[in-house]
Amino acid sequence: MLSLDKTFDELSGQLSHPELLNPARSDPFFYFVHSPAETVLLKQKIVVWSSALTNQGWKVERLSLARELWKLVAESGRWEQWLSLEPNCEVQELNEAISDVLSSNNALIESIAKHVSVERERVIVLITETAALHPYFRVRSLESGLHNRVKVPTVLFYPGRRSGQYGLHFLDFYDFDGNYRATLLGGIE
Repeated sequence: MLSLDKTFDELSGQLSHPELLNPARSDPFFYFVHSPAETVLLKQKIVVWSSALTNQGWKVERLSLARELWKLVAESGRWEQWLSLEPNCEVQELNEAISDVLSSNNALIESIAKHVSVERERVIVLITETAALHPYFRVRSLESGLHNRVKVPTVLFYPGRRSGQYGLHFLDFYDFDGNYRATLLGGIE
């Protein structure tokens, strides 16, 4: 798999040529594919890369999917009820309840859209902690829900592996999904 730094260099190259940001007339949305085993190292590198992007004139905004997920759960008003029911519930029931919160009224998609759907000059959004979506929400659903709404370069750090030009395996154990539209960076051996 490409090193994390080489993948970041690939991203920097894309960002330094605005005409390349949107060759297929798609959103400026990128998947930064990395091995799930590299997640801790990736978190450390994001700090360094954010500084490098700032030095290149970008305003970096970080968006944690874990934080967004739990914010939506807290705002749902269901938390206390879930805690009282948890000892008698099956794990699958709890997972479905969380999934319902994220999917109802496209809550997760709309929460992320607030960060990426407003055009702002020289802003880049880094979406981290994508693994937190498992097993509640499909990553590709996020891309589909944001289609034609992403107005600033957006990088989703994707723990998994790449299969060909448009296919990904989330967390290395989900089945191959070849329906990604966005630009895939890294993840190639």
